[in-house]
Amino acid sequence: MDDAKKLRRLLRYILSGNNWESIVFYIIIFYLIIFYAAMPAVYAFTPLSDVSAVVSGSMVHSYPAIQVTYYDWLKLHGFNSSITSAWPFKNGIPVGSIAIAYKVPPSSIKVGDVIIYYTSYDGLDEDIIHRVINETIVNGSYYYTTKGDANPYSLPFEYNVPYSSVVGKVEYVVPYLGYPKYAEYLLSRYI
Repeated sequence: MDDAKKLRRLLRYILSGNNWESIVFYIIIFYLIIFYAAMPAVYAFTPLSDVSAVVSGSMVHSYPAIQVTYYDWLKLHGFNSSITSAWPFKNGIPVGSIAIAYKVPPSSIKVGDVIIYYTSYDGLDEDIIHRVINETIVNGSYYYTTKGDANPYSLPFEYNVPYSSVVGKVEYVVPYLGYPKYAEYLLSRYI
């Protein structure tokens, strides 16, 4: 059998949709189309500023640990349930979700909101998805302190995050669609 026939046979096998290799192939094609064709068009023509996969457990509400890291922390810092019950994503954000953020004016970001911001701290260069726990205005410039709900305290890079580092305010969360990015994240840590 010549090479052209082998190639046609392989392509028919992969494109058939009747085997796990086909499924993997179509998932890869789907993500390539979404992230390299559709998403740039969406960013260009809508107020959408970012779509990020949740790859860390810092916003996951898993019991009983969340009682200490989130609910007890809130009480200790003067937040009562009448304030926090109106916060978005009050039950956290699961790993493997997609967080959809919109660029908003700095005055629209309030304590309790979840934001995506870029940090470059101690070798960490990535987007962070955390809850705003404090807002400071200095000479008209906005700064935010954030904390992951499941983290016991704010990490050093979370203090006084300038508005210029904020990618957007999270408005929607779609579960499960971020698992391919989560798998990539896990693989990158071991390679």
